[in-house]
Amino acid sequence: MLYPAKMFEEAEKCGERIVQKEQHHPPRAAQGRRSERPAELDLLLLCARWPQREEDRHLIRERCAQPLDWPRFLLLAQHHRLVPLVSRALHASLAEPVSSEVEAVLDELRQIALHNAHRALGSLAELRRVLQQLHAHGIPVRVLKGLPLALSVYGDIALRAVGDLDLLIDQAALRQADRILRGLGYCGLFQVERFTPRQFAFYRAHWRDIAYRNPTAGFEIDLHWRLFRNREMSGAGLCAATARDSLRFGGFRVDTLPRMENLLYLAVHGTFDGWLYFKSLADVAAQVRTMSEPELDSLAALAESHGILPEVSAALALVRRYLAMNRWSARLLPEDHPTVAHILRYANRTLVGGNFLAECYEVSIATTLAFEFGLRRTLRYRLELLLRVLFRARMWQAFPLPDRLFGLYPLLSPFEWLLFRLRRRRAKSVPGVVP
Repeated sequence: MLYPAKMFEEAEKCGERIVQKEQHHPPRAAQGRRSERPAELDLLLLCARWPQREEDRHLIRERCAQPLDWPRFLLLAQHHRLVPLVSRALHASLAEPVSSEVEAVLDELRQIALHNAHRALGSLAELRRVLQQLHAHGIPVRVLKGLPLALSVYGDIALRAVGDLDLLIDQAALRQADRILRGLGYCGLFQVERFTPRQFAFYRAHWRDIAYRNPTAGFEIDLHWRLFRNREMSGAGLCAATARDSLRFGGFRVDTLPRMENLLYLAVHGTFDGWLYFKSLADVAAQVRTMSEPELDSLAALAESHGILPEVSAALALVRRYLAMNRWSARLLPEDHPTVAHILRYANRTLVGGNFLAECYEVSIATTLAFEFGLRRTLRYRLELLLRVLFRARMWQAFPLPDRLFGLYPLLSPFEWLLFRLRRRRAKSVPGVVP
Protein backbone atom coordinates (compact mmCIF):
# COMPACT_ATOMS: atom_id res chain seq x y z
CA MET A 1 0.00 0.00 0.00
CA LEU A 2 1.26 3.47 -0.85
CA TYR A 3 1.32 6.13 1.85
CA PRO A 4 -0.12 9.58 0.95
CA ALA A 5 3.19 11.30 0.24
CA LYS A 6 4.31 8.39 -1.93
CA MET A 7 0.98 8.39 -3.81
CA PHE A 8 1.32 12.04 -4.62
CA GLU A 9 4.96 11.63 -5.63
CA GLU A 10 4.04 8.82 -8.03
CA ALA A 11 1.19 10.86 -9.48
CA GLU A 12 3.51 13.79 -10.09
CA LYS A 13 6.04 11.62 -11.91
CA CYS A 14 3.71 9.41 -13.97
CA GLY A 15 3.49 9.79 -17.75
CA GLU A 16 5.30 12.19 -20.02
CA ARG A 17 4.83 15.92 -19.73
CA ILE A 18 2.91 16.77 -22.89
CA VAL A 19 1.31 20.05 -21.95
CA GLN A 20 2.26 23.21 -23.79
CA LYS A 21 3.45 26.18 -21.75
CA GLU A 22 1.29 28.85 -23.32
CA GLN A 23 -1.22 31.15 -21.63
CA HIS A 24 -4.76 30.97 -23.07
CA HIS A 25 -3.39 30.31 -26.51
CA PRO A 26 -5.94 30.17 -29.33
CA PRO A 27 -7.15 26.73 -30.34
CA ARG A 28 -5.52 24.98 -33.19
CA ALA A 29 -7.64 24.36 -36.24
CA ALA A 30 -8.26 20.85 -37.49
CA GLN A 31 -4.89 19.30 -38.24
CA GLY A 32 -3.51 16.40 -40.12
CA ARG A 33 -2.31 13.28 -38.36
CA ARG A 34 0.26 13.76 -35.66
CA SER A 35 3.35 11.64 -35.95
CA GLU A 36 2.74 9.79 -32.66
CA ARG A 37 -0.76 8.65 -33.60
CA PRO A 38 -1.48 5.52 -35.63
CA ALA A 39 -3.34 6.23 -38.87
CA GLU A 40 -6.14 3.94 -37.67
CA LEU A 41 -6.64 6.08 -34.57
CA ASP A 42 -6.72 9.24 -36.68
CA LEU A 43 -9.50 7.78 -38.81
CA LEU A 44 -11.41 6.74 -35.69
CA LEU A 45 -11.20 10.27 -34.28
CA LEU A 46 -12.36 11.80 -37.56
CA CYS A 47 -15.39 9.48 -37.55
CA ALA A 48 -16.14 10.38 -33.91
CA ARG A 49 -16.53 14.10 -34.61
CA TRP A 50 -20.10 15.31 -34.16
CA PRO A 51 -21.80 16.91 -35.88
CA GLN A 52 -20.11 15.68 -39.05
CA ARG A 53 -19.22 18.39 -41.55
CA GLU A 54 -18.19 18.12 -45.17
CA GLU A 55 -14.58 18.84 -44.26
CA ASP A 56 -14.68 15.89 -41.85
CA ARG A 57 -16.06 13.60 -44.56
CA HIS A 58 -13.36 14.80 -46.95
CA LEU A 59 -10.64 13.93 -44.42
CA ILE A 60 -12.25 10.54 -43.82
CA ARG A 61 -12.07 9.77 -47.53
CA GLU A 62 -8.42 10.82 -47.61
CA ARG A 63 -7.54 8.58 -44.66
CA CYS A 64 -9.40 5.62 -46.12
CA ALA A 65 -7.41 5.97 -49.34
CA GLN A 66 -4.19 5.35 -47.40
CA PRO A 67 -2.89 1.93 -46.30
CA LEU A 68 -4.60 0.99 -43.03
CA ASP A 69 -4.63 -1.93 -40.65
CA TRP A 70 -8.39 -2.45 -40.83
CA PRO A 71 -8.58 -5.18 -38.14
CA ARG A 72 -6.85 -2.77 -35.75
CA PHE A 73 -9.27 -0.02 -36.75
CA LEU A 74 -12.21 -2.30 -35.89
CA LEU A 75 -10.58 -3.15 -32.58
CA LEU A 76 -10.14 0.54 -31.73
CA ALA A 77 -13.73 1.37 -32.69
CA GLN A 78 -15.09 -1.37 -30.43
CA HIS A 79 -12.70 -0.68 -27.56
CA HIS A 80 -13.63 3.02 -27.46
CA ARG A 81 -17.39 2.26 -27.75
CA LEU A 82 -17.71 4.36 -30.91
CA VAL A 83 -19.04 1.86 -33.45
CA PRO A 84 -22.44 3.57 -34.03
CA LEU A 85 -20.84 6.95 -34.78
CA VAL A 86 -18.03 5.39 -36.82
CA SER A 87 -20.40 3.28 -38.88
CA ARG A 88 -22.59 6.27 -39.68
CA ALA A 89 -19.62 8.49 -40.59
CA LEU A 90 -18.00 5.93 -42.89
CA HIS A 91 -21.22 5.07 -44.69
CA ALA A 92 -21.95 8.78 -45.18
CA SER A 93 -18.43 9.57 -46.39
CA LEU A 94 -17.45 6.70 -48.68
CA ALA A 95 -18.96 6.41 -52.11
CA GLU A 96 -19.40 3.10 -53.94
CA PRO A 97 -17.51 1.15 -55.03
CA VAL A 98 -15.00 0.40 -52.28
CA SER A 99 -12.45 -2.38 -51.97
CA SER A 100 -13.56 -5.78 -50.72
CA GLU A 101 -11.58 -5.24 -47.50
CA VAL A 102 -13.30 -1.92 -46.79
CA GLU A 103 -16.67 -3.41 -47.69
CA ALA A 104 -16.12 -6.19 -45.15
CA VAL A 105 -15.29 -3.59 -42.49
CA LEU A 106 -18.40 -1.57 -43.33
CA ASP A 107 -20.55 -4.70 -43.11
CA GLU A 108 -19.15 -5.65 -39.71
CA LEU A 109 -19.61 -2.12 -38.38
CA ARG A 110 -23.17 -2.09 -39.72
CA GLN A 111 -23.97 -5.37 -37.94
CA ILE A 112 -22.52 -4.17 -34.63
CA ALA A 113 -24.37 -0.86 -34.94
CA LEU A 114 -27.61 -2.70 -35.69
CA HIS A 115 -27.12 -4.87 -32.62
CA ASN A 116 -26.54 -1.70 -30.58
CA ALA A 117 -29.79 -0.23 -31.91
CA HIS A 118 -31.66 -3.33 -30.72
CA ARG A 119 -29.96 -3.04 -27.32
CA ALA A 120 -30.93 0.62 -27.12
CA LEU A 121 -34.60 -0.23 -27.65
CA GLY A 122 -34.39 -3.01 -25.08
CA SER A 123 -32.66 -0.70 -22.60
CA LEU A 124 -35.33 1.94 -23.12
CA ALA A 125 -38.04 -0.59 -22.29
CA GLU A 126 -36.12 -1.72 -19.21
CA LEU A 127 -35.50 1.86 -18.11
CA ARG A 128 -39.23 2.53 -18.31
CA ARG A 129 -40.01 -0.62 -16.29
CA VAL A 130 -37.52 0.29 -13.55
CA LEU A 131 -38.51 3.96 -13.34
CA GLN A 132 -42.19 3.11 -13.16
CA GLN A 133 -41.55 0.92 -10.12
CA LEU A 134 -39.35 3.49 -8.40
CA HIS A 135 -41.85 6.29 -9.08
CA ALA A 136 -44.72 4.10 -7.87
CA HIS A 137 -42.95 3.93 -4.51
CA GLY A 138 -42.42 7.68 -4.38
CA ILE A 139 -38.71 7.70 -5.28
CA PRO A 140 -37.70 10.56 -7.64
CA VAL A 141 -35.02 9.52 -10.11
CA ARG A 142 -32.75 11.35 -12.53
CA VAL A 143 -31.01 9.39 -15.26
CA LEU A 144 -27.31 10.10 -15.84
CA LYS A 145 -25.72 9.79 -19.30
CA GLY A 146 -27.16 6.86 -21.24
CA LEU A 147 -30.26 7.10 -23.40
CA PRO A 148 -31.24 10.68 -22.45
CA LEU A 149 -27.74 11.85 -23.38
CA ALA A 150 -27.90 9.99 -26.68
CA LEU A 151 -31.23 11.60 -27.55
CA SER A 152 -30.32 15.14 -26.47
CA VAL A 153 -26.82 15.20 -28.03
CA TYR A 154 -27.07 12.93 -31.08
CA GLY A 155 -30.81 12.99 -31.70
CA ASP A 156 -30.91 9.19 -31.92
CA ILE A 157 -30.60 6.67 -29.08
CA ALA A 158 -28.92 4.23 -31.47
CA LEU A 159 -25.95 6.55 -32.17
CA ARG A 160 -24.39 6.08 -28.73
CA ALA A 161 -23.07 2.71 -27.57
CA VAL A 162 -25.42 1.31 -24.94
CA GLY A 163 -23.96 0.66 -21.51
CA ASP A 164 -25.54 0.32 -18.09
CA LEU A 165 -28.38 2.44 -16.70
CA ASP A 166 -27.13 5.15 -14.33
CA LEU A 167 -29.82 6.28 -11.90
CA LEU A 168 -29.48 9.09 -9.36
CA ILE A 169 -31.67 9.01 -6.25
CA ASP A 170 -31.66 10.64 -2.83
CA GLN A 171 -29.48 8.70 -0.40
CA ALA A 172 -32.35 8.43 2.07
CA ALA A 173 -34.13 6.13 -0.42
CA LEU A 174 -31.21 3.73 -0.85
CA ARG A 175 -32.59 0.78 1.12
CA GLN A 176 -36.02 1.08 -0.44
CA ALA A 177 -34.56 1.36 -3.97
CA ASP A 178 -32.38 -1.68 -3.28
CA ARG A 179 -35.44 -3.75 -2.33
CA ILE A 180 -37.28 -2.62 -5.48
CA LEU A 181 -34.37 -3.52 -7.78
CA ARG A 182 -33.97 -6.92 -6.16
CA GLY A 183 -37.70 -7.45 -6.63
CA LEU A 184 -37.21 -6.73 -10.34
CA GLY A 185 -34.62 -9.48 -10.62
CA TYR A 186 -31.42 -7.50 -10.02
CA CYS A 187 -28.50 -8.66 -7.88
CA GLY A 188 -26.26 -6.07 -6.25
CA LEU A 189 -22.48 -6.19 -6.25
CA PHE A 190 -22.87 -5.80 -2.48
CA GLN A 191 -25.80 -7.18 -0.55
CA VAL A 192 -27.10 -4.07 1.16
CA GLU A 193 -29.71 -6.03 3.09
CA ARG A 194 -26.87 -7.88 4.85
CA PHE A 195 -24.92 -4.78 5.84
CA THR A 196 -24.82 -4.15 9.56
CA PRO A 197 -26.09 -0.69 10.62
CA ARG A 198 -22.49 0.56 10.96
CA GLN A 199 -21.48 -0.83 7.56
CA PHE A 200 -24.54 0.61 5.84
CA ALA A 201 -24.01 4.06 7.36
CA PHE A 202 -20.35 4.05 6.38
CA TYR A 203 -21.01 2.85 2.85
CA ARG A 204 -23.72 5.44 2.24
CA ALA A 205 -21.47 8.19 3.60
CA HIS A 206 -18.26 7.30 1.76
CA TRP A 207 -19.31 5.75 -1.55
CA ARG A 208 -21.46 7.02 -4.39
CA ASP A 209 -23.20 4.00 -5.96
CA ILE A 210 -23.97 0.29 -6.04
CA ALA A 211 -23.78 -1.77 -9.23
CA TYR A 212 -26.62 -4.21 -10.01
CA ARG A 213 -27.05 -6.83 -12.70
CA ASN A 214 -30.10 -8.69 -13.92
CA PRO A 215 -28.67 -12.14 -14.77
CA THR A 216 -31.78 -13.13 -16.72
CA ALA A 217 -32.22 -10.06 -18.92
CA GLY A 218 -28.55 -9.03 -18.96
CA PHE A 219 -29.16 -5.39 -18.00
CA GLU A 220 -26.94 -3.53 -15.54
CA ILE A 221 -27.80 -0.59 -13.29
CA ASP A 222 -25.58 1.77 -11.33
CA LEU A 223 -27.65 3.23 -8.50
CA HIS A 224 -26.11 6.58 -7.48
CA TRP A 225 -26.85 8.84 -4.53
CA ARG A 226 -24.00 11.24 -5.33
CA LEU A 227 -22.07 12.04 -8.50
CA PHE A 228 -18.50 11.43 -7.37
CA ARG A 229 -16.83 8.78 -5.24
CA ASN A 230 -15.25 11.31 -2.90
CA ARG A 231 -17.90 13.26 -1.01
CA GLU A 232 -15.36 16.08 -0.50
CA MET A 233 -14.83 16.43 -4.25
CA SER A 234 -15.88 19.80 -5.63
CA GLY A 235 -19.00 19.82 -7.78
CA ALA A 236 -21.48 18.23 -5.39
CA GLY A 237 -23.90 21.06 -6.21
CA LEU A 238 -24.25 19.78 -9.78
CA CYS A 239 -26.94 17.40 -8.55
CA ALA A 240 -28.92 19.89 -6.47
CA ALA A 241 -32.31 18.36 -5.75
CA THR A 242 -34.31 21.07 -7.54
CA ALA A 243 -32.19 21.05 -10.73
CA ARG A 244 -33.49 18.85 -13.53
CA ASP A 245 -34.39 18.75 -17.20
CA SER A 246 -36.87 16.36 -18.79
CA LEU A 247 -36.87 14.45 -22.05
CA ARG A 248 -39.68 12.50 -23.61
CA PHE A 249 -39.43 9.15 -25.34
CA GLY A 250 -42.91 9.19 -26.85
CA GLY A 251 -45.23 9.31 -23.84
CA PHE A 252 -42.45 8.30 -21.45
CA ARG A 253 -40.73 11.13 -19.54
CA VAL A 254 -37.21 10.90 -18.11
CA ASP A 255 -35.66 13.46 -15.74
CA THR A 256 -31.96 14.30 -16.08
CA LEU A 257 -29.50 16.91 -14.85
CA PRO A 258 -29.78 20.32 -16.54
CA ARG A 259 -27.82 20.48 -19.80
CA MET A 260 -24.86 22.56 -18.62
CA GLU A 261 -24.56 20.78 -15.26
CA ASN A 262 -24.71 17.46 -17.08
CA LEU A 263 -21.88 18.55 -19.38
CA LEU A 264 -19.76 19.52 -16.37
CA TYR A 265 -20.52 16.17 -14.74
CA LEU A 266 -19.37 14.36 -17.90
CA ALA A 267 -16.09 16.27 -17.81
CA VAL A 268 -15.37 15.33 -14.17
CA HIS A 269 -16.57 11.75 -14.64
CA GLY A 270 -14.25 11.30 -17.61
CA THR A 271 -11.39 12.78 -15.61
CA PHE A 272 -11.69 10.14 -12.89
CA ASP A 273 -11.78 7.41 -15.55
CA GLY A 274 -8.60 8.74 -17.14
CA TRP A 275 -10.48 9.18 -20.44
CA LEU A 276 -9.66 5.54 -21.22
CA TYR A 277 -12.52 5.31 -23.69
CA PHE A 278 -13.09 8.00 -26.30
CA LYS A 279 -16.84 7.51 -26.04
CA SER A 280 -16.82 9.84 -23.02
CA LEU A 281 -14.70 12.46 -24.75
CA ALA A 282 -16.89 12.27 -27.86
CA ASP A 283 -19.95 13.03 -25.68
CA VAL A 284 -18.25 16.16 -24.36
CA ALA A 285 -16.91 17.16 -27.77
CA ALA A 286 -20.30 16.85 -29.47
CA GLN A 287 -21.60 19.58 -27.17
CA VAL A 288 -18.66 21.99 -26.86
CA ARG A 289 -17.57 21.96 -30.51
CA THR A 290 -20.77 23.78 -31.50
CA MET A 291 -20.59 26.36 -28.70
CA SER A 292 -19.80 30.00 -29.37
CA GLU A 293 -17.09 31.77 -27.41
CA PRO A 294 -19.64 33.48 -25.10
CA GLU A 295 -21.22 30.09 -24.42
CA LEU A 296 -17.81 28.65 -23.57
CA ASP A 297 -17.22 31.63 -21.26
CA SER A 298 -20.50 30.81 -19.49
CA LEU A 299 -19.53 27.14 -19.23
CA ALA A 300 -16.16 28.07 -17.70
CA ALA A 301 -17.84 30.47 -15.27
CA LEU A 302 -20.27 27.76 -14.16
CA ALA A 303 -17.41 25.29 -13.74
CA GLU A 304 -15.51 27.82 -11.64
CA SER A 305 -18.54 28.42 -9.43
CA HIS A 306 -18.66 24.67 -8.70
CA GLY A 307 -14.90 24.43 -8.10
CA ILE A 308 -14.24 22.11 -11.06
CA LEU A 309 -12.65 24.48 -13.57
CA PRO A 310 -9.40 22.42 -13.76
CA GLU A 311 -11.29 19.25 -14.74
CA VAL A 312 -13.37 21.07 -17.35
CA SER A 313 -10.35 22.90 -18.75
CA ALA A 314 -8.46 19.61 -19.12
CA ALA A 315 -11.45 17.94 -20.77
CA LEU A 316 -11.72 20.70 -23.37
CA ALA A 317 -7.95 20.60 -23.93
CA LEU A 318 -8.34 16.90 -24.76
CA VAL A 319 -11.25 17.67 -27.07
CA ARG A 320 -9.07 20.18 -28.87
CA ARG A 321 -6.23 17.67 -29.04
CA TYR A 322 -8.20 14.69 -30.30
CA LEU A 323 -11.52 15.83 -31.77
CA ALA A 324 -10.86 19.32 -33.22
CA MET A 325 -12.31 22.39 -31.53
CA ASN A 326 -12.16 25.77 -33.26
CA ARG A 327 -13.28 28.06 -30.43
CA TRP A 328 -11.90 28.67 -26.96
CA SER A 329 -12.52 30.68 -23.81
CA ALA A 330 -9.95 32.84 -22.05
CA ARG A 331 -11.70 31.89 -18.79
CA LEU A 332 -10.47 28.29 -19.10
CA LEU A 333 -7.24 27.39 -17.36
CA PRO A 334 -4.03 26.93 -19.40
CA GLU A 335 -2.54 23.50 -19.88
CA ASP A 336 0.39 24.23 -17.56
CA HIS A 337 -1.89 24.96 -14.60
CA PRO A 338 -0.76 22.38 -11.97
CA THR A 339 -4.05 20.48 -11.70
CA VAL A 340 -4.77 20.63 -15.43
CA ALA A 341 -1.25 19.35 -16.14
CA HIS A 342 -1.75 16.57 -13.57
CA ILE A 343 -4.94 15.44 -15.35
CA LEU A 344 -3.36 15.59 -18.79
CA ARG A 345 -0.36 13.55 -17.65
CA TYR A 346 -2.67 10.87 -16.29
CA ALA A 347 -4.78 10.83 -19.47
CA ASN A 348 -1.60 10.58 -21.53
CA ARG A 349 -0.40 7.68 -19.42
CA THR A 350 -3.66 5.74 -19.73
CA LEU A 351 -4.19 6.45 -23.43
CA VAL A 352 -0.77 6.67 -25.06
CA GLY A 353 0.91 4.42 -22.50
CA GLY A 354 -1.73 1.76 -23.13
CA ASN A 355 -1.42 2.09 -26.92
CA PHE A 356 -5.00 3.47 -26.87
CA LEU A 357 -6.32 0.02 -25.96
CA ALA A 358 -5.91 -0.16 -22.17
CA GLU A 359 -8.84 -1.46 -20.13
CA CYS A 360 -9.91 0.09 -16.85
CA TYR A 361 -9.08 -3.03 -14.83
CA GLU A 362 -5.49 -2.87 -16.14
CA VAL A 363 -4.86 0.43 -14.35
CA SER A 364 -3.49 -0.40 -10.91
CA ILE A 365 -5.30 0.72 -7.78
CA ALA A 366 -2.10 2.46 -6.62
CA THR A 367 -1.95 4.47 -9.87
CA THR A 368 -5.61 5.47 -9.57
CA LEU A 369 -5.22 6.51 -5.93
CA ALA A 370 -2.07 8.47 -6.71
CA PHE A 371 -3.92 10.36 -9.42
CA GLU A 372 -6.96 11.11 -7.26
CA PHE A 373 -4.70 12.10 -4.37
CA GLY A 374 -3.14 14.80 -6.56
CA LEU A 375 -6.43 16.31 -7.75
CA ARG A 376 -7.17 18.14 -4.51
CA ARG A 377 -4.85 19.03 -1.64
CA THR A 378 -7.33 19.54 1.20
CA LEU A 379 -7.01 17.29 4.24
CA ARG A 380 -10.71 16.31 4.17
CA TYR A 381 -10.52 15.27 0.51
CA ARG A 382 -7.43 13.14 1.04
CA LEU A 383 -8.80 11.63 4.24
CA GLU A 384 -11.80 10.38 2.26
CA LEU A 385 -9.46 8.52 -0.10
CA LEU A 386 -7.74 6.81 2.80
CA LEU A 387 -11.02 5.86 4.48
CA ARG A 388 -12.23 4.14 1.30
CA VAL A 389 -9.01 2.13 1.19
CA LEU A 390 -8.97 1.17 4.86
CA PHE A 391 -12.70 0.36 5.12
CA ARG A 392 -13.44 -0.95 1.61
CA ALA A 393 -16.76 -2.74 1.40
CA ARG A 394 -15.52 -5.97 -0.14
CA MET A 395 -13.67 -6.64 3.16
CA TRP A 396 -16.99 -6.83 4.93
CA GLN A 397 -17.92 -9.90 2.90
CA ALA A 398 -14.53 -11.57 3.38
CA PHE A 399 -14.40 -10.75 7.11
CA PRO A 400 -17.95 -10.18 8.46
CA LEU A 401 -17.12 -8.51 11.78
CA PRO A 402 -19.84 -7.30 14.17
CA ASP A 403 -20.29 -3.54 14.51
CA ARG A 404 -18.44 -3.39 17.81
CA LEU A 405 -15.28 -4.53 15.95
CA PHE A 406 -15.78 -2.30 12.89
CA GLY A 407 -12.66 -0.29 13.77
CA LEU A 408 -10.47 -3.36 13.23
CA TYR A 409 -10.94 -3.41 9.45
CA PRO A 410 -7.81 -1.30 8.74
CA LEU A 411 -5.78 -4.08 10.39
CA LEU A 412 -7.38 -6.66 8.08
CA SER A 413 -6.91 -4.52 4.99
CA PRO A 414 -3.51 -5.99 3.93
CA PHE A 415 -4.81 -9.57 4.22
CA GLU A 416 -7.95 -8.84 2.19
CA TRP A 417 -5.84 -7.04 -0.42
CA LEU A 418 -3.63 -10.13 -0.74
CA LEU A 419 -6.64 -12.42 -1.14
CA PHE A 420 -8.09 -10.07 -3.76
CA ARG A 421 -4.83 -10.07 -5.75
CA LEU A 422 -4.69 -13.87 -5.65
CA ARG A 423 -8.26 -14.09 -6.95
CA ARG A 424 -7.45 -11.65 -9.77
CA ARG A 425 -4.36 -13.66 -10.69
CA ARG A 426 -6.39 -16.85 -10.89
CA ALA A 427 -9.05 -15.08 -12.96
CA LYS A 428 -6.40 -13.87 -15.43
CA SER A 429 -5.22 -17.45 -15.90
CA VAL A 430 -8.71 -18.52 -17.05
CA PRO A 431 -9.33 -17.67 -20.74
CA GLY A 432 -12.30 -15.40 -21.35
CA VAL A 433 -12.61 -14.28 -17.72
CA VAL A 434 -12.24 -10.55 -17.04
CA PRO A 435 -10.62 -9.99 -13.63
